[in-house]
Amino acid sequence: MRRGGFTLVEVMVALVVMTIAGMAMLAMQQQITRGNIHARQLTTATQIAQNVIERLKTDAMTWNPVDAPGGGVSPPNGTRYLDGVTRTDVGPFTTLPFVTDTVGGVTRFQSNAFDYYGDDLNMQGGPPPGLYYCASYRLSFVFGNNRAMRADVRVWWAREGVAAITTDFPLCVDDNKKLNPGGTLIENYHVVYLSTVLRAAG
Repeated sequence: MRRGGFTLVEVMVALVVMTIAGMAMLAMQQQITRGNIHARQLTTATQIAQNVIERLKTDAMTWNPVDAPGGGVSPPNGTRYLDGVTRTDVGPFTTLPFVTDTVGGVTRFQSNAFDYYGDDLNMQGGPPPGLYYCASYRLSFVFGNNRAMRADVRVWWAREGVAAITTDFPLCVDDNKKLNPGGTLIENYHVVYLSTVLRAAG
């Protein structure tokens, strides 16, 4: 009695179809993985930018304006981040200062460099290991009475396989050129911006 079966040609066709389907599924899985990684990076960068904004808001609480000759108020001297802001239309992006605080015997620091998880890195000894994100900020007065400023925070990190942030920005110094539109490195980095308004406490 003869039994039905698959011919060699049928088996080969089935293997080809399965291989094509498997390759398509593998490519889709790779895209999903890349998307998940980028989403995580974007979330971390946004949290870093929000963290910097909170630092600026806290700093603004010590900004007590004093009437200046000729109208307006004096610059917010005595603050950590707002000190020395000039009355220009749009200020330049500035490197965040390295700040240390000791409370209850515990010393913590705030910097402009962050690791993969968004934690501040110690910049006192030069380029820190684990550098992944950099941040800078830009301040501009927005009202004629000089009692409010717009704050823009920029966080950037290297695109996969394109750039090395430890080479391009080893100390996370924003030169206000390379990452601006048309800058030489704008295509090599992901960039997140957040903005807020800071008001004088007095």
